[in-house]
Amino acid sequence: MEILRYVFLVFHLFGFAAILGGIFYQLRGKDPVTGGYMVTSTVVQLVTGAGLIWTRISLDLPVPHTKMGVKLALDALVALTALVGMRNKQPWAFYAVGSFTAAAAVVAVAWT
Repeated sequence: MEILRYVFLVFHLFGFAAILGGIFYQLRGKDPVTGGYMVTSTVVQLVTGAGLIWTRISLDLPVPHTKMGVKLALDALVALTALVGMRNKQPWAFYAVGSFTAAAAVVAVAWT
């Protein structure tokens, strides 16, 4: 079960890296746009995040429920914003996805 937790963690980090890496790459261009990779990466974030919580509960490790609730809300907000941005091609959605993803990373790392 511990190996499964690490697999979820690695894929959770891959999803995060895909979102922010794509954002930083697109910032070099003139018209950044929310793409399908962002939606896919947010789904990866949501699924692996739920898997991480499930494995922590299964291993009787402490789960900070408030932090996980805030993190889930931010990840859902990123997914919703990415979907809206992909359909409407609005530049504000691109920057919102980046901001919400950065906020989720700050919550994950700084909230103890």
